[in-house]
Amino acid sequence: MIIWPFREQQFKKPRRTRPVFWGVFTSVFCGVAVWSFTYDSGTGQGGGVIMPATNSTVLNGAWIVQKVKNVDLEPFDDLRFDFDGGTLYGSSPCRSFTTTFGPDLDNLMFSPFQTGGGLCDEETMVIERDFMQQIGLVNRMEVDGEGQLVMYNFDQPILWAKRLAG
Repeated sequence: MIIWPFREQQFKKPRRTRPVFWGVFTSVFCGVAVWSFTYDSGTGQGGGVIMPATNSTVLNGAWIVQKVKNVDLEPFDDLRFDFDGGTLYGSSPCRSFTTTFGPDLDNLMFSPFQTGGGLCDEETMVIERDFMQQIGLVNRMEVDGEGQLVMYNFDQPILWAKRLAG
């Protein structure tokens, strides 16, 4: 006598995992379809919000730091950033630093900072620490409509700089 395994399966109750699978598949597929229609992959913009286009080459050159959130820079002259192809060279109140970042300025993270130079008085070192902590929070940068560099921690602007003339 030959046993046909396929006949045995015909009489079993249907599995309940199939409706669950199709429900999950449909939800995911519809979510991706809706997202793809609301996201403009050509410009990188989502939801119709217009944002300035910024890539790392737009930043190349020298910038003077004007303001940093929660840091008093008044005693320091010309804190400078120099961008060059995904590398940021900068001066802080006491020392210089270097770091790298990726080409996507809407979602970035600086590599660990390499610092050089000497030590300063205690008050200046505290201001430098606060300055470097704020820069370490940056995860997005853009050049606004007035040509000013703005660095953000999510939606909160934390640093403003202007391009060095010349």
